[in-house]
Amino acid sequence: MVIKGKTEVGGAAVRGSEIRGELAAPPRVRAALRMAISPGRDAAFSSQKSALSESPRTKKFPLTEEELFYMNCRAAYLTVFKSSLENIISKEQLYLALQHAGRNPSQKTINKYWTPQTAKLNFDDFCIILRKEKPTSKSELLKSFKQLDVNDDGSILHTDLYKLLTKRGEKMSREEVNAIISLADVNADGKFDYIKFCKLYMTTIEQCLKTTVEKLEVDSQLKRQQFGSHTEGSPERDPSPVPKPSPRIIRKTDQETFSNKGKTSPWISVDTALYILKENESQANLQLMCFTELRNREVFGWTGELGPGIYWLIPSTTGCRLKKEIKPITEEAQLVYRDETGELSLTKEFRSTLLDIFEVIDLDGNGLLSLEEYNFFELRTSGEKCDEDAWAVCRDNFDTKKNELTRQGFMDLNLMEANDREGDPRDLWVTLHSMGYNKALELTEACPFIIDIYADKCKPRIKAVHMEACSGQLEKAICKSVLNKGDARVMDGYENIIVHTYKRDTWITSVIENKSDNKVIIHINNELSKNCVNNRGLNIFAVEVASKSTMVCQHVMPLNERQEWIYHCVYSLVS
Repeated sequence: MVIKGKTEVGGAAVRGSEIRGELAAPPRVRAALRMAISPGRDAAFSSQKSALSESPRTKKFPLTEEELFYMNCRAAYLTVFKSSLENIISKEQLYLALQHAGRNPSQKTINKYWTPQTAKLNFDDFCIILRKEKPTSKSELLKSFKQLDVNDDGSILHTDLYKLLTKRGEKMSREEVNAIISLADVNADGKFDYIKFCKLYMTTIEQCLKTTVEKLEVDSQLKRQQFGSHTEGSPERDPSPVPKPSPRIIRKTDQETFSNKGKTSPWISVDTALYILKENESQANLQLMCFTELRNREVFGWTGELGPGIYWLIPSTTGCRLKKEIKPITEEAQLVYRDETGELSLTKEFRSTLLDIFEVIDLDGNGLLSLEEYNFFELRTSGEKCDEDAWAVCRDNFDTKKNELTRQGFMDLNLMEANDREGDPRDLWVTLHSMGYNKALELTEACPFIIDIYADKCKPRIKAVHMEACSGQLEKAICKSVLNKGDARVMDGYENIIVHTYKRDTWITSVIENKSDNKVIIHINNELSKNCVNNRGLNIFAVEVASKSTMVCQHVMPLNERQEWIYHCVYSLVS
């Protein structure tokens, strides 16, 4: 038997010093200015403010940060598309959707997410992008404009603005610049008042976002898609008796088969699964072979026989307990400081965090980073690529051993990035947030794991691979596993809609199969469940299922494994 991975790992160019030249308008300035004249905007730049009232749901049941985020994502998406099942199929659509979500993407930002290999992006991809691309604050925008303000008087001469926008960096057309200069509220006496512009820009961003949310509230059917609205009447209760408690004790036979290994970790409550798929002829044709059904504390496993071939090992967690911190982080941890000589240094806390990250990306555990491992890290944090030539430059400038980057070399690489930005830590924070760290340098949105493989009569070859977010391989694997192992029940009155439920000792997964020729909207009510938490974050929500398709409805697990937990779910079709 041979188990091997793929060398399909992309990567990123090693971060190096920027080549600095003549003054040019920063990308965020150009994006903001383009936004002011974009024909796709719902609101033009004016001093008029819209008085949009809050929805009854918001007044009666204040939204959590996570609920508000997804509501805004959905509102922006449905302003551009008729359904969240539709895909973004062009740069223009992505740009427009991001605008409606209150972002001001530059062309560089668009190109980062829409590469020559990108064919489409779905709603989940859109949400991921919005998490990474935070809205530009007024202070950030003002700081960028001040770089162009040579007289430091809050304005820029029209002639200077024209030269900067049409000759430097991401060039704007003559028509675009003329449209900006024609904005009466921010232009007078041959000068562009960027302080007024920033104020109007932030007002318009807020107006646009409110408008998209209001559109979602107006349509009652779309309102039901808004991840559950507690102001609406709940579906009729299922007359079936209260279910028995879900199992939560590992079977003895499983414990005997799967030996106890490892020590207790702080992630013991995070459920994990590993899906094993066999590659047949191409990467697009993957066959689900099995998945880890055994559990012993924080260790999840599978034992069995696999024939010769190439297998994909796809790890997953339901995400039920990987939630954002409720308490806000008021102070941002310091990453760099200047010593007595004025030289930049990494703080003790940041160095400790970088060492933890190093351990995570050191896939073979040899204390060094190979090009493949470094690229695996870069894929997650920047999405760019480091080729052999760039890696050679890295070897020449940072501490390496046997053509691999040492811990000290990794530290120096991040210090160089801080020096490139003259101490500005924003790029460093992009890396930290991508790896799951919050502003207090706490790992709250990620869970490190290790895959151990034991094989008889052969030595498997393992390599990390990069999976495109829109490939849907994990979703397909979960659906297939639930259809193969779970219980199927036809929804009352709808023979073409089947709910598949797979119960495990530690969590329950449900999949909805729609055999009809039309898309359906299913309303889910978990209010009768006790001591349960699901990955949706709400007890009442709705999902869209495309025709002739299956989709993961929800994952559910006990909030407290030491107490009895009861799973009870009512499904109903939204008319």
